[in-house]
Amino acid sequence: MICAPLPLTTLGDDVGALDRLCARAEGDIVLVGHAYAGAVIGAAKFERVKLLVYVAALAPDEGETVADVFYREEPHPKAPRLAPDGNGFIWMPPEGFENAFAQDAASDVKSVLLATQRPIHAKCIQEKVSPAASGKTSRPGFSSPRMIG
Repeated sequence: MICAPLPLTTLGDDVGALDRLCARAEGDIVLVGHAYAGAVIGAAKFERVKLLVYVAALAPDEGETVADVFYREEPHPKAPRLAPDGNGFIWMPPEGFENAFAQDAASDVKSVLLATQRPIHAKCIQEKVSPAASGKTSRPGFSSPRMIG
């Protein structure tokens, strides 16, 4: 297992970083994406990618942006208000960790998450997705998760 160090500067930069990491891996590849990373794995261009796994992830259609997916529906009342700072980066506000991102985590865990978060640039969510350019001929299927236990 390898974790891709995405720069979070543009969708294209992130896909490029993922493709470079895939080039270093051996054998067939399974990509797993959460949240924004769903858009990244869906646009990956590496030939040995055999499976895409979306975990509470966004999967914009060709020509859509991540922002298009975010704003399809009215936000949940407890959803954090996200806005870019003066440099174009979006940071999760403290109430976002409390109410939406890590609502069930212990307070010390939330403090660490807040202190170590990596912001995402607004360009990441504004760039149109182009899965067709990746050479994939079909879109992934989706199914509802099943509870085990």
